[in-house]
Amino acid sequence: MSYVDARLGDFLALVAAPAPAPGGGAVAAVTASLAAGLVAMADPGGAHDVAALGRRAAALADEDAAAYSAVIAARRSGESVQHALTRATEVPLEIAGTAAAIAQRAAEVFLNGRRALQGDAATALLLAEGATRSAAYLVEVNVEAGGDTRDAVRRARAHIATAVAARELAGGRLPVPTNH
Repeated sequence: MSYVDARLGDFLALVAAPAPAPGGGAVAAVTASLAAGLVAMADPGGAHDVAALGRRAAALADEDAAAYSAVIAARRSGESVQHALTRATEVPLEIAGTAAAIAQRAAEVFLNGRRALQGDAATALLLAEGATRSAAYLVEVNVEAGGDTRDAVRRARAHIATAVAARELAGGRLPVPTNH
């Protein structure tokens, strides 16, 4: 069963379980998907594009768990983990990029959307930025462990810069301080 098809309580229990997956990457992906849902709610006219990003983020939750599970299986079997780590780097890199794109849309909706829904757009923006940062960190961890190349770290950091730029686009209009 896909994490997206699971009841929220069941997903939370899976995350809290002592198993290695789902872990941070899957949670970052689900967080990005939830952020996309808030953007779609706040901007029904532009919902199609952001909904596609949300669906992709949701699918990446399952892909991340599978990629990390493959790393664990390779380590347990004594096989080379290089290929598994590379895939475990690629998935959070895509999560970071998808979440950064969601952050951009959230900033646009925050600035140009209905005032009554600014809180939802701001929440989406902050969640998407957090998902971007979390996934980018996982890229760095996996590269350091032997997956992919340093170029993946550069790309992950570029995704963070995109999400930060989205938040800065909203500027001082965000309802909470973001300079911490």
